[in-house]
Amino acid sequence: MTKDNVPSRIDGVLFYKIIDTKKAVLEVEEYNFAISQLAQASLRDVCGKAELDTILSKREEMGENIRKIVENETKVWGIIISDVKVKDIELPENMKRSMANQAEAERSRRARVILAEAEKQAAKALLEAGKIIDQSPSAIKLRLYQTLADIASEKNSTIVFPFPEEILNRFMKDPKDS
Repeated sequence: MTKDNVPSRIDGVLFYKIIDTKKAVLEVEEYNFAISQLAQASLRDVCGKAELDTILSKREEMGENIRKIVENETKVWGIIISDVKVKDIELPENMKRSMANQAEAERSRRARVILAEAEKQAAKALLEAGKIIDQSPSAIKLRLYQTLADIASEKNSTIVFPFPEEILNRFMKDPKDS
């Protein structure tokens, strides 16, 4: 159980070297079993004091902490611990789903931030383009004609030209007024 109450199954490997065979045989009844038990207890102890994110991201550091704890005990037995590797961390299915949902939400958040940044850049570019077009009255007409030409090239659209009401009012005079 991790510090943040996540049940997990953690596999590790411990490498050791016997430097004094007499001590290894005389100081402890069965050194293989004793080292195994000590390593398991140290693994539970170290992982129980750490949160799951720390265990997942700092395996080497966790292994080094376990190595130091076990080596302090085994030195008197004539055994040194050369390395400890945290190999596999198995989590319950519901925790895996939760982590996948969290990762998906984070990816979605990043995508929205990127899209918003793109919109901001596009708005700046449109503002600059608008300022340039405002400098020349004919520029907006040319842009309109270019847009109409682009639409017309597809040959699948009907183009409706907007006319100012003043022009239409001239043609729509009431016959009684004449």
